[in-house]
Amino acid sequence: MNQSATPPAKITAEYLTFLAKFSSLQLSTIGKNGRPESSYAPFVVDQNNNFYIYVSARARHNGNLLKDSRAGILAVGGDAAGEDIFARKRVTFECDTEAVERETDDWQEIMLLFDPLATELMEILRRLPDFQLMRLRPKSGLFVKGFGKAYEISGARMDELSHVNPHN
Repeated sequence: MNQSATPPAKITAEYLTFLAKFSSLQLSTIGKNGRPESSYAPFVVDQNNNFYIYVSARARHNGNLLKDSRAGILAVGGDAAGEDIFARKRVTFECDTEAVERETDDWQEIMLLFDPLATELMEILRRLPDFQLMRLRPKSGLFVKGFGKAYEISGARMDELSHVNPHN
């Protein structure tokens, strides 16, 4: 079966399963003088597929996000033996970000999602006044499974995939 004939539901399930394997993301922000900066952060996802990171105000990427709300996210498969290094499975998103006000119902609900990552540490971090919860709202995305197997991600919940070049 050629790639364009793969059922959309199967591709969507594969994308969601792949993304669910990650507990941290690679983050690209816009730093001083418009220069790109890369970092990583643990994250959680809400029911609408918005991403959340909880970071110190001292972290450069937090300051970058407060100055310029544009960000990029990358989740990429490992350097596993047998995997083509030039065609690793990956998901990227272009996002708009915003700070979530501390101690609101929204903040408390999202903070509970972090507990499975590090319960005891999260109890400490919640009390630190310099940490901030940031919401990253994906505007567009791309799921790449290999050469010629790229899918644009769209929709209100970032769960609609369409083959980038279905004629190959």
